[in-house]
Amino acid sequence: LATLTAEEMASDALKQERSKLNESAINEHQLAMDEGTGTDLIQCGKCKQNNCAYTEAQTRSADEPMTLFVFCKNCGHRWKVAD
Repeated sequence: LATLTAEEMASDALKQERSKLNESAINEHQLAMDEGTGTDLIQCGKCKQNNCAYTEAQTRSADEPMTLFVFCKNCGHRWKVAD
């Protein structure tokens, strides 16, 4: 009898894809559409405008730098910056 779960038996490529989807879903819920600190110092890679909002969160261990979550107020594009 198999004792591994479907997740444990998945190929490395499938595990990576699942991880990316999980991370994407988490990121979408961490920064609301109208929250964050507004800035014109960050340029959106999608629409090239400088009308963004950002928040910072500690998503990794305490000795790692904080992750910056950015939201473009013009086109709605979201991305994160982790140093």
